[in-house]
Parts: sequence; structure tokens; C-alpha cells
Amino acid sequence: MNRAPVRNGRGRLSLCTAALVAMVSLPAMAAGAEPWKPCSFNDRTIPCRDSHSSDGTVRIVWKDGKTMTYRLIQEGFPFSTLRDSLGGIWRREVLGQGNAVFTNTANGNRIAVPLRPGG
Repeated sequence: MNRAPVRNGRGRLSLCTAALVAMVSLPAMAAGAEPWKPCSFNDRTIPCRDSHSSDGTVRIVWKDGKTMTYRLIQEGFPFSTLRDSLGGIWRREVLGQGNAVFTNTANGNRIAVPLRPGG
């Protein structure tokens, strides 16, 4: 059951209510963010977060602010083919332990994404 916050006579949240809202909200917001993984681009470690959609799309967000989306064009295991947002073709290999390596077929660039944040 949701209730409106308790306000004092002047329409402001009481200090107690505001503190309680902050204590409950902040841990929930922090828990929603995935931890950074020790990914790499051409063997240079750059933290990243990856997300996967049911249609095979992969999105990688790099800690330096860059983001790229890879759309599945040919499914397979352990190799799949994806196209990035700029039109580049990538071959994804899923390794035995679940880590993934993306290799750009035109220029040889490599992205390594571990399965878990610990690497």
C-alpha cells in the first residue's frame, strides 16, 4: 500500500521522513547497477558492463563513456556473427567458462568480456 509522504504544516517533508526515504531508496538504487567487469579492448583493460536481449542483441557500456550495440545476424555456438551500430561485423566466440571474445572481421580489433565481474 503506497501512502503519500507525511508533511509538516508548511507542506514540507519532515526531517525524519526524508531520512527514512533516503535510507530505503539509496541501497535499492545501488543494488540495481551491475558491477563493472574487467573487459578489454585490444588487450587494454577497460571496465565495462554488458547486457543481452532475448533477440540476441548485446550492448556494451564502457566505463570511459562509450557504448556500442551488437545485433545478432547469425546465431551459432560457440561462434556467432553480430553487426555493431556502425555497421562493423564481429565474430563472437563463447569460451568454455562463459567468457566471450568479439573479433572484428575487417580490422582484427578484439573485445574480451568475462562472464562475471571478478574476471
